[in-house]
Amino acid sequence: MPSLQACVLAAGKGTRMGGDRPKVLFEANGKPLIEWVLGALSDAGVDDIVVVLGFKKDEVAPKLPTGVRWVEQSPQLGTGHAVRCARDSFPDGSDNIIVTCGDMPLVAPETYRTLVRERERLGADAVVLTVRIPAESRFGRVVRGANGDVLRIVEYKDATPEERAIDEGNAGVFCFAPAALWPALEKLKSDNAQSEYYLTDVVDIIRAGGGTVASVVSGVKGEELGVNTPDDLRLAGEALAARAAGE
Repeated sequence: MPSLQACVLAAGKGTRMGGDRPKVLFEANGKPLIEWVLGALSDAGVDDIVVVLGFKKDEVAPKLPTGVRWVEQSPQLGTGHAVRCARDSFPDGSDNIIVTCGDMPLVAPETYRTLVRERERLGADAVVLTVRIPAESRFGRVVRGANGDVLRIVEYKDATPEERAIDEGNAGVFCFAPAALWPALEKLKSDNAQSEYYLTDVVDIIRAGGGTVASVVSGVKGEELGVNTPDDLRLAGEALAARAAGE
């Protein structure tokens, strides 16, 4: 069986949540956000998980299940830099690496499995989870070519008015072939509106090197929700409760 590993990004402070608590430790429907994410990955068949921690890592690390490893991102220079910090924790020869966020408790196990299946079916170097979005959404936009291929992902702050009109957004969940991911991360630059190393830029880098990038449109309502505010936390809790009740 192909190996299936995951890198979970959980270094952020979550300033908009209020207080001084690590964002991934806020609870939705009775469990910390990070616990929902790790549970879904485990249910999807992931056999090795590395969590990238930063803000108050000493509070988060003890909450991680036995067998889940962690690395520190310091300083915090963006999502691409975060994954790069985890590079040495993954053995050479891995088949698939899922990258997801520790504040996205609604991503279903089947979604993770679908990303992996699609990558292997197509032999793609990367597969990105996308979602249909309204015009006012601040998700990064998925830019496609005339033939429908994914060309690049443009973060909202860097997007032109024309790009912001695109109704397909990046949900922030990926499956990579490690042989394509690691070299691409080394080529990232921080010349953007936030002066950060964006993970999304590896899409353009992989394609520029002759690689292929595919996509899966989310089929689970609301699973793209990332918890950034108390309102988001409430919505996530309600959705998880409804899911548990079979609604």
